[in-house]
Amino acid sequence: MSEPALSTLRAELSSTFHDARVRHMVALGRKARTDPEAQALLDALARGDAFERRLALAAQFTRRDGEAVLKATSDESFRVRALAFELVSLACDDAQALEALRMAHGMRREQAVIHQLRKRKRHAVIDAFLDGLAERGEHVTFADTVPLASEAALRRHVARALERPSYRFWARLARHAPSVLGQVLLEQLNAVSGEPDPVTRQHLGWGLAWLAERTPDVAETLLALLLERGIPPDEHAVRTLVKHRPVRMVALLRRRSPAFLPHLLFAKSLASLDAESLTWIVQRDPTLLGRAEDVLKELPEPLHATLTEAWAASVERAPAWGTPLIARIVDPALREGVYARWTVGARTRDGVIAPEYVRHLPVALREREARRHLDEVVALGTRAEARFSYARFLPWDEALGALRGTLGHPDAAMRGVALSALLALPGLRPDEPAWVAPALALVLARKNEQDPVRGVMLQALVEWPRRMWRAEHTEALGRMLRDALDAADLSMGTAQSAERLLVRAFSADPAWAAQWLGTFLKERGRILDGGLGHRLTDDEVRRAAPYLLALAKSWAERERGGPLLQLAASLGKRAALVPGLSDWLVSVRDTAPDNRLALALTAWLSREDRSRFESTLAATLRRWRDRGWDEEVVALAAAEKDGLPLHRELVEELERVALRLGKPSGNALWVLRSRAVKDFDRMLPALLKRDESAIAIPVVREFLHRRRQDLLGPYLNAPVITGQFATGATHWILPFDSGFFRWTVEQNRAYSRALERLCADMERDTPSVLAAVTRMAALDWAPMDALLALADDKRPAVQERALRVMARCDQGQGVPTLLAALEDSRARIAIYGLRRAFNGMPVTRVLSLLAEVPLTKVTVAKEVVRLLGELRSDAGYERLLELDAKPLHRDVRIALLRALWDHLDREPTWAVFERAVTGEDAIMASRVGDIPADRLTEALDARLSGLLAKVLARPEPDARIDLLRRAAWLSVKDRERVFLSACGARLASPYDDEVRAAMGALVYRADERDVALFERMLEAVVRDRRALSVAMDALLQPRDRMRPVPLHAVQGMVTGLLTKDPCLATLRVRCAAVALAPPAFASHLDTMGQEGWLHADALMAAQVAVSNLPVETMDDVGRRLARSSSPEARRLALHCLVRDAGDGRGWTEERLEKLTAFQRDAAPLVAGAAQFVFPPREMVKSSEEA
Repeated sequence: MSEPALSTLRAELSSTFHDARVRHMVALGRKARTDPEAQALLDALARGDAFERRLALAAQFTRRDGEAVLKATSDESFRVRALAFELVSLACDDAQALEALRMAHGMRREQAVIHQLRKRKRHAVIDAFLDGLAERGEHVTFADTVPLASEAALRRHVARALERPSYRFWARLARHAPSVLGQVLLEQLNAVSGEPDPVTRQHLGWGLAWLAERTPDVAETLLALLLERGIPPDEHAVRTLVKHRPVRMVALLRRRSPAFLPHLLFAKSLASLDAESLTWIVQRDPTLLGRAEDVLKELPEPLHATLTEAWAASVERAPAWGTPLIARIVDPALREGVYARWTVGARTRDGVIAPEYVRHLPVALREREARRHLDEVVALGTRAEARFSYARFLPWDEALGALRGTLGHPDAAMRGVALSALLALPGLRPDEPAWVAPALALVLARKNEQDPVRGVMLQALVEWPRRMWRAEHTEALGRMLRDALDAADLSMGTAQSAERLLVRAFSADPAWAAQWLGTFLKERGRILDGGLGHRLTDDEVRRAAPYLLALAKSWAERERGGPLLQLAASLGKRAALVPGLSDWLVSVRDTAPDNRLALALTAWLSREDRSRFESTLAATLRRWRDRGWDEEVVALAAAEKDGLPLHRELVEELERVALRLGKPSGNALWVLRSRAVKDFDRMLPALLKRDESAIAIPVVREFLHRRRQDLLGPYLNAPVITGQFATGATHWILPFDSGFFRWTVEQNRAYSRALERLCADMERDTPSVLAAVTRMAALDWAPMDALLALADDKRPAVQERALRVMARCDQGQGVPTLLAALEDSRARIAIYGLRRAFNGMPVTRVLSLLAEVPLTKVTVAKEVVRLLGELRSDAGYERLLELDAKPLHRDVRIALLRALWDHLDREPTWAVFERAVTGEDAIMASRVGDIPADRLTEALDARLSGLLAKVLARPEPDARIDLLRRAAWLSVKDRERVFLSACGARLASPYDDEVRAAMGALVYRADERDVALFERMLEAVVRDRRALSVAMDALLQPRDRMRPVPLHAVQGMVTGLLTKDPCLATLRVRCAAVALAPPAFASHLDTMGQEGWLHADALMAAQVAVSNLPVETMDDVGRRLARSSSPEARRLALHCLVRDAGDGRGWTEERLEKLTAFQRDAAPLVAGAAQFVFPPREMVKSSEEA
């Protein structure tokens, strides 16, 4: 290698920008494979400063010299080291990569290297590293790495990793080896006969949902096991499996149906269901499918009959759900039977069925319901407006007769109600056109009605189906529209209804409709409903094309660009079905004085008629340029579709706008940067030459900083700048904060000198100086002498900031200064900076430096202890034990406890924890609960469980409650149940919060082995009624949400503990409602009533419990209670009846008979309540008459 060649290379690299430098080095690296001269150049650069060493390292992307990369991993420059570790997976062979990985492990950065190796499928290196960890017994990283290994290594080491798994292990196993995760969870679940331990339940909770997406077969097997054992599964997992395999999930749920299924479980899987599955769902709970109307839209047509038959066969379960299905029942007898049940179930407590339900019925049933509401429903007798709305379901003559008196009512609102109902009638019978003419005649006869009534009439016609309108109706419609326009009191709302009516009837006679649209525009000044195109089908647009074009021509000639744009926008792509429409849009656009209209029309052409847009763009831009519409040019470019290159004419116009340096220039430059970056890059030199102050525009400044560093030179030394964006009165320091590795050494130094001058100015404001100090530390290739000097600055804020950022120096230049600062009052700041400085430093060096740090200040001592704990070193651990033997401040000792987390497998560590738990400081003791239990062996888990139990035995309630509240989520398995027993002992606490927290811990942590223990714990506090009440409030949940273990414990209480004292009757009822199935609960209430235990409070609790049972169980529970000899039980039966007859179920004849029997009951407790239950009056009358 010749020195001139090296000088030439350095000159070339310094004169260009960062990306070009990297490309040059990549090319040189490729050449160096076969060219010794090129290799010599790389070697020379590798011996240079950090800037050159990093450039030389960039050549390894193609040179791939593993030895050079390995050497660079120990470079003093952080930037060089970071790039070197990134290159390991690409350039190093297996042995070199393994060595680099071990070095990274010592620096706590092995995870990034492992991910890079895995990305390049270098599993052999990862496997070798993993084998080494296993040999050395390094458990901290071992479990984390196992899921990233090859499949063979994973299966070889997974058993050992499971001995001390971590959160990261489980997360990575789920992401990278879901089948192994499923196998592990399945083995853990099969290892027990009932519920697993709380840690396994945690993993099942999130793991099942993850597996449902990736390995649904395994997830289905796990779900089947959970359902078989009565364990509530994760809802998200169930929904995910249903989404992927709905038919198989239905089969599974049929075999092991849980008590609770998530709402709308099958709503998004309708298209994948078969007839058998659909039938089961409808008969189980049709609301799992969603609304019947939506189901009919999504369900394949062949399954509509299956849906209808299944609902008709189980109409008693959800009579009101299938309203739209009644009309689909073909068999008249079956339809009549379903209707008879539906009409009762769909009624409200007043006997009313909403009109939106009635309209779904077949015509004959509609008429029957209408007559019932008009003539029989007592509650509507005083509500004329609500009653008259049902007349729309009658034949015309009958409806006219029912409403005749109201049509002439003096109150306009009442007339409007009657007219609305009557005019809605033809729209509900679109296949009976005979009623159209009378309806139109009725409207025409009321041409002088008040505006609100006219609006109601027109709106009623708007709601008719479009297919009802014929050409013969246009004459009458035209008269209506004319009458509306002639009315002096025509409101905007009524005018809009008239427009909508015109648009709805457009297809009946497009020529007529187009003429009327022009009339509306002429007489009203604007079109209120511009969505004409949205309301026309493609065929209607084709038929109406000549008339739409004529309308467009008329609007264009009258300079009505707004309505024309509305019409075009509503047509969208279908504007091509109207030949010539674009011509008129261009005509209006090219003459419009309104810049916003011109922009909107041009944007429409860009989206919908691209060829016309491109052919007229040049002339359009020239016109906009003449008018000074620069902002519109920018807006048009910004609105162009993403991914579509900007038109050349538009790019050139953007450049002209940018170079004018006016108000829109910044936005124009931003659009060029984001949509035409090559053109933006090309024009930057011209822009800066025209006005150097353009550097003030953020998009320009950032682009130079990131892409064109070769243009930054004149601006880095804080020059005085003049131009459009600068006055020339002050020096400018550009506000860059990071990414300085892209600059050359000279650029870093120039910027550093500017920052140094700013910091030296004692008159400068503090925020500016502090920002400058931070930037000085971020300069990768600049000398740090000025920054280091600021550590002794007289300004406290500047001195502190310098110390805080000093550790960011790329080559560790700040470490000696920070170490020196540890010996004086600056130590509290300097110690935090050392953490970053130590990152990547050899462990022995860190230990030697920390040994020299004085520990007299608490802040310094805490940080030193933390740093010692993070070192993977025996010497660091010994130093921690030495510190433990000394008298330490509480905060330092808490930091010491945290530092020992990585040494849980060492015996002295537990002695330190033991002293913390038994010491006088409760806060110190409570920190034991923070120990990560996810990496513990069985023996260590037992030790931690014992320590946690001792914390719960301390006298300080705050420490106990804090631990109890976290107990549910601690990953400690507690195989000896020491911690669980300690939690249970706190049920006897005098503090309600503690009792509540203790019960929460028990509910979550107990498993199958603990049912008897659970019952004994509750029995121990039965005498403390307050504690018992608080504990039961925390324990009892809805039955379908209870885990089996707490549920078994409650069942034991119902049959044991709570039967010994009548004063516990209320609590016994509450527990029985949860513990027993509804039929058994009814029998239990009967027994309590006969024993005299259903006193007033217990009876009230029983009513609440019955109200929370599934409504479909009310009939069975009510029948069992009604046969009881206990008046209290029969009173509960009455409550079941009332709930069973609620909204959506209704008062059937059978229920009315039961109510009558209750009203005649011999016990006033029953009869008195029953006589104040009021079904709809007309139903009671008909029942009495019958």
